Order: sequence, then C-alpha cells, then structure tokens
Amino acid sequence: MTRYVLSRLLQGVPVLFLISAIVFGVVAMIPGDPAMVVLGQGATPENLAAVRERLGLDQPLPVRYATWLRQVLTGDLGTSILSRQPVAELIGRALPITLYLSGLALVLAVAISIPAGTIAALKRNTWADLLFTAWAFLGVSVPGFWLAIMLIYLFGVRLQWVPLEGYVAPTADLGASLRTMALPAFTLGVFLSGPLTRYLRSSVLETSVQEYVVVARAKGLAERQVIGRHVLRTSLLPFITMLGLQVGYLLGGAVVIENVFALPGIGDLAVSAIGNRDYPVIQGVVLVVAAGVVGANVLVDVLYAALDPRIRLDRGSG
Repeated sequence: MTRYVLSRLLQGVPVLFLISAIVFGVVAMIPGDPAMVVLGQGATPENLAAVRERLGLDQPLPVRYATWLRQVLTGDLGTSILSRQPVAELIGRALPITLYLSGLALVLAVAISIPAGTIAALKRNTWADLLFTAWAFLGVSVPGFWLAIMLIYLFGVRLQWVPLEGYVAPTADLGASLRTMALPAFTLGVFLSGPLTRYLRSSVLETSVQEYVVVARAKGLAERQVIGRHVLRTSLLPFITMLGLQVGYLLGGAVVIENVFALPGIGDLAVSAIGNRDYPVIQGVVLVVAAGVVGANVLVDVLYAALDPRIRLDRGSG
C-alpha cells in the first residue's frame, strides 16, 4: 500500500510541472503591469523600469520560470508583489478556511446524495424517484452564485437567521462559526450533490440487476442485507471515483462562493491576486490547488481497496 501511494504521488509530479508551466505562461499574458500596480498611475518610466528589474519582470519568460521553479523546489513559493509577504504565509492563512468550507460542503453533499441516489434507484419511476431526480437536476443546473445570492436574501436579509458575511474560526466560537458557514456550505453542497446523486442512482440501478444480487435474494436474504451488503457496497466504488473527480469542481466552486460570502479563503486570495497582477500569489495558489487534486485522486484509489478487498494496490502499481 505504501509503495503504491508513493508511486502515485511521484506520477503526479509531471502533472504539477506541466500545470505550473501552463499557468506561468498564461499569467504572464494577463493584461496589465504589476509595476504600475505597485507604484500607481503617476509613476515615472524610470521608476517603473526599476521595479520591473527588482521583480525580475525584465527577464525573458523561460528565465523567470526557471528561477521560480528553483525557488519552489526549495519550498519557497516567492513573495507577494503587492503586500511583500511570503506567498506560503498568505496561502497558509487562507487554505484552512477553504478546506473548512469544502469539508462541510463535502459532508453535506455525501449525506444528501447517498440516500437520495439509493432511494431514487430502488423506488424507480415513483414520486420519490421524481423528487430526488428533480433535486439532482436542480444541483446541476442552478448557478452557484445565483443560489448563494437567493439564500443570502432569504435567510440573511428577510429572516435574519444567519450573518450576511464574515468569518468566525471554529476554534474561537464553534456555534458562531457554523452559523457563518451554513449558507456557503449548503450552496456548495447542493452544487456537488446533484451529479453525485445522479451517478449513484445509475450505479445502483445497474448493480441491482446483477446475477449475484438476484442469487442473494433467491437465498432468502432480507432486502436490507441485500441492499447494504451487495448493492450499495458495490455501487459505492464508481461513486467514490466520481467523488474524487468532483474535488476539482468543489475547489472551483469555492472560489465563487467565498467571494459572494466574503470569506477570506483561497478563492478570495486568488481573485484579489488576479486583479492586482500579483503573479507569485496566483502561481502559488494554482500549484497548491493542483497538488490537492492529485492527492485527492490518490486517496480515492486507497478507498477503493478499503471498500473492495479484491483490489490489491501493490499488485496493480506497476
């Protein structure tokens, strides 16, 4: 198991390298001048040139990328152009908030999609199936930012049940923190639960007609045992794969939700950095998020082995 995990992590290194190179090139093409952001509109050409030289922006793009890559390999993500703070510190403050939001949303999405997808499949073509299928389509089709605004208006403005914006750390006041994160987590959870519900419904329908399930029923096993031990356990394997693939969409959705709810997470940091042409922050955020997605996919493979003992990761690592 350990050998397989290390092998998969090493396979992710070229992916991260390719992503970093693409992002570095795209960021360099963003219109605007970071030196102008630092000095303001009234800066003289001489001062602008001096700042560009200090930031290394006067160097060719391949040279700048090679310099940045050497720093990253030593654990240095660079320094923010605007705040002059280390990028690692900025990400270190923002990342826990994004992980907190994503974790709550993920738990909510799984808590919704597993029973919803299972019931919809077992009660096919009934009112329950129509209800949960409609919920799934709602999660897929409704834009996250629109749902967030509607929830803010209903629960924050009209009913005043939750704060409109801000962030409270769970270590400071857990109750206040959960109230602050309730709407963002629900919005993101609905967005994620839609495709998960549809996928699990299809998986349960396919598994329910398999021969071993028919045999289990013929042997007289209780329906609850058939569903729990045979149908759902097998159906969760492709569901976990889908869950791992949704991690990227989860982090992407967090960028929008954090800005709507004024949460100081990775999304808010990235949007601010893009607006200020803060290249080192943008590159550091993308690299950290990409590493998180690679790690999530490795975790999915490990969960495969936990759910299905027939899978031997060490044998398949070649």
